[in-house]
Amino acid sequence: MAEMKLVEGEELLIKKQVSHIKTLLVVPQPNPGNLFITNKRVVFTPTQGRSSSAFEYKLEEIASFSVGLMNTITLLTKDGEKHKLSGLFNKSIIEVLEKINITREK
Repeated sequence: MAEMKLVEGEELLIKKQVSHIKTLLVVPQPNPGNLFITNKRVVFTPTQGRSSSAFEYKLEEIASFSVGLMNTITLLTKDGEKHKLSGLFNKSIIEVLEKINITREK
């Protein structure tokens, strides 16, 4: 899926190409795709790799995020799920997450 459908009252804040890093056994595997952040949710749709790397959360389900080496972003949900994202322009994603008041862990 190259695009996502917005629901009523939803506004796209950012769309970026990133890789969702999933670990298979002990080997991290990048799954390229698109990350969409709206005023209501965060959605990742893979363009290559495993379709199981797709995820979608309402903003209220995101507990926090952290930033690692080379601006790798890890999203943490309130249910304890972690999603690691890498990309060339993650600084703009970080700015949007902060703007919509997702807590940044140090």
